[in-house]
Parts: sequence; structure tokens; C-alpha cells
Amino acid sequence: MSSERVEGLRRALEVSPDNHAVRALLAETLESEGRIDEALEHYEELARTGGLDSGRLVPVGLLAVSRERVSQAARCLDLARAAGVVEGVEELRSAVAGRLSEEEPAAESLTVPPPERWEADDEIDSSALEPRPEPGLGPAERTVTFSEVGGLDEVKKTIHRTIVLPYQRPDLYLRYGRRAGGGVMLYGAPGCGKTLLARATAGECGLPFFNVRIEQILDPLIGQSERNLHEAFEQARLHAPCVLFIDELDGLAYARRKQYGGASRALVDQLLQELDAIGSDNRDVLILSATNAPWDVDDGLKRPGRLDRLLFVPPPDAAARQRILELLLADRPTGAGIDVRRLVDATRLFSGADVEALVERAVDEVIEEALDTGGEPPLSMLHLETALAGLRPTTTDWLRAARNVVEFGNRSGEYDEVSKFLSSREGKAARK
Repeated sequence: MSSERVEGLRRALEVSPDNHAVRALLAETLESEGRIDEALEHYEELARTGGLDSGRLVPVGLLAVSRERVSQAARCLDLARAAGVVEGVEELRSAVAGRLSEEEPAAESLTVPPPERWEADDEIDSSALEPRPEPGLGPAERTVTFSEVGGLDEVKKTIHRTIVLPYQRPDLYLRYGRRAGGGVMLYGAPGCGKTLLARATAGECGLPFFNVRIEQILDPLIGQSERNLHEAFEQARLHAPCVLFIDELDGLAYARRKQYGGASRALVDQLLQELDAIGSDNRDVLILSATNAPWDVDDGLKRPGRLDRLLFVPPPDAAARQRILELLLADRPTGAGIDVRRLVDATRLFSGADVEALVERAVDEVIEEALDTGGEPPLSMLHLETALAGLRPTTTDWLRAARNVVEFGNRSGEYDEVSKFLSSREGKAARK
């Protein structure tokens, strides 16, 4: 029986479903009332949308283990490590690994594609169950190519012309006096494949891939962030030729005109120096970056010769979503009757990470059924439809914000691709 407090919070969440604070309070209230499974549903939604406080990742993961929700616990473990959480992580790792070893058949069904396939923020990385070294700048081991990127043909074509071709055919560029150089800034909603595209670029060139993440750079000590950034570029130069990928660019290079302090401005200045190769040589260091908020990136980075090619990475289209679903379902025990086309139609505007979350939730349903019945049921369409009922695309908030930028801040035309995408969506909606 629902308490008055729970019902009030539910009503508030219905009015504002994206309010993380309300959802977190509801989850905590449900947990305090002993309604653990209901609480875990809301904790999972918070984790999926980035609203779960890093300090709660380990406790929630342990709570999920206690209810045998191994997939959710593994996600919390991966997110905790990505957020740099130390306390309790080893305990959670041991608990998840122990549960998987006890229930080996269920553990096999938890296998997911390597994290290179989707945005790292929203992945369950199976390697999280094994001890990992401290994060640092280094080349990714697995090779990915454009053939593994569903859709995004125009984006891939532009990257090939801008980054891949100048590296593969320097003679052609030299003959026509075309300067090779400059970088690419990939932007779009979270979870739509920006990191995968960057990795695939390295794969197309046959080069090592260096991923510069924000947590590797930012440091509370004055001047240390700038030193970390310089060291990241120096490591890439040492291993050239290579692809250097700067993730969450708006966090490292927030527009100086919007800043009130001086510490962040120094980091932007340092990044500009590194891109201009002042005192160094960036030859054969192919630079890509990604951001969810290009309008918050300092304009100095968008000048010619720096990160001057802005490429919009839209939510995956129907063909791309079908490819993602096929990859995610390929190695799982599935029953007859799974209608992939129906799932594709029901997941419009879903990001790749959203589609992965759908399959993961369906797997949770299968595991709970297996534990209840003592059998090993296959993943069915019913499980997927049940999981889909509680999901909505996470890209819509981003698209609303992008619309405001397109309408009021696109005087230079740099976001025309977003405008075309929004117009096409409206046109399709009007025709229905």
C-alpha cells in the first residue's frame, strides 16, 4: 500500500518526469519503506539518464545485488569507476563477481557488445568485473571501422574527407596545395555514437586511438589541469601518427565569455596553445573532439586550423536502430517471434544508449523470471515490450535545447544541420 508521501512524489514526477531530484527522493522513500524493487527501478532510470549521484552508485549497486539484479549492479559498478569513486568499489566488484559465479547461466546472458560500440557514459562494460588499472591516456586496443557504425553516412563521409583522406593520400593534397589540418568537433545528444565514430576514424586510418577524458585532466590544484592537458598532447605526439580524441569538450573549454573566474580560462588558453602546436609539432596527430553542447565551447576553438569542422551526430535513424538491436540481440538466448521492425518503429528518437538500455531492462526481466521459475527462459518479445513501456528517448531534452539555439543563436549558420533535422522531424509528424 502506497504511503501518502510516495503518492505525492509520484504525482510530482508525472508532472516533471525529468526532475532527477524528485525521482531520487521517491527512490529513497521507497527504499526506506522496504519497497526495494520499486526503488531500484527508479535508481536504474536515474543511472541511465545521468541523474544518480556518484556517492549513491555503490550503495545502489549493492542493493541491486541483494535483489539479484546483477545487470543493474554491474552498471553501477562501471559508472562508479568512471566517476572515480574509490570507497566501496572493491566490495561491489566482489559482490557482483560472486553473484555471477553462482549463477553462471544468467551471467552468460549478460554479455554485451564491447563499450566501443556506444557512448561510454551509458554502458555496462563487462570488463568492469575484473580489476582495472588507474585511468590514463593510452591507445585503445580494439579496432573499430566505419562498417560497424550504423547510419550516419554523411558524417562518415565528411570525416573521411577531412581526417582520413589527408592522412592516407598526403600526395593528393600536396599536389593541389590543399593544407591538411584542422580538427573535427562532433556534437549531438548523449549516447548517439560520437565516441564510436572517433574510434572508427582511428580504425579507418589504422592508427592508435588516444581518448582524453575530462576526469583525467581536471584537478583542483592550481595549474595542474593545464599540466595534465599538456602531458596528454605530449603522449599523443610521442606515439604519432595517432588519433587524439577529446571527449566532453565543453567541460574543458567552456566559453571564456561565459566564465566569471580565471582558472578555467587558463585551461582554455592551454588547449588553444596545444591545438596550435606552440612549441611542439602536431604533425600526424589527427584531432577529433565531442561535446553535447557546442554552443558552450569557446569560439576560439572553432577558428580555422583548430576544431573548425562541426559535425552534427543525430539520433540513429531506423536502419541504424535495427543494426543496433541486431548486434545487441545476436549473442543472447532469444525465442521466436521477436519483431525487430516493430521495436525499431517504437524507438523513434532513441539514442544508441537508449536502445541498449531497452535490451538490458528486458534481460533483467528474463533473469527475474528465471530466478522465480528455476528455468532458463529465452528473451522474448514480451520481455522487450515490458521493458519498452517504461522508457522514453533521452534525446528529446537535448533536441529542445538545440531548437532554442537554432531559433535564436544560429546567425552564423553553424547549426544548420540541426535545423534541417528538426524540420524533417516536424515534416514527418505533420504527414502522420
